[in-house]
Amino acid sequence: MRRVITTLTGATFALMLSFAIAVIRPATTWAQESPDVYHPASEEHPTSGKQDFDNHCAPCHGVDGKGHGPELNVLPDIHPSDLTTISLKNGGVYPRQKVQDMVDGRKAIPSHKRFDMPFWGVNFQQEGKEFTPESEAKAKARIDALVDYVETLQRK
Repeated sequence: MRRVITTLTGATFALMLSFAIAVIRPATTWAQESPDVYHPASEEHPTSGKQDFDNHCAPCHGVDGKGHGPELNVLPDIHPSDLTTISLKNGGVYPRQKVQDMVDGRKAIPSHKRFDMPFWGVNFQQEGKEFTPESEAKAKARIDALVDYVETLQRK
């Protein structure tokens, strides 16, 4: 029997590692660092858009949303967007649906650039109830609250 051995180039390995960190770390490490602040979405522990932003977005995008969070020193080659200029880049109009789709992450076929940002539509699912109508509704509510909060960060 013949064995085929595939080697990974450095770039391929770095991309795979970045993806693994981006997907796994937000769901585990950040939540564990702030157990008193973050709880999975439930009726007993609702989260606000600001809380989710502070826990999940600010590590990369910064607390001000300008793209200079502390994770830039940890994760290689990530380039978080300046979230305060979304409306400016869209003719002064906040493109709510586009932002919701980007935060959710599941509506478009992901490009290599997308691997820098987690798929919150997946990460916000209720454990043990993933992708049920109830879990989808709660994930959507969290994304909507997060999108509302990002709108408050827009430069005038």
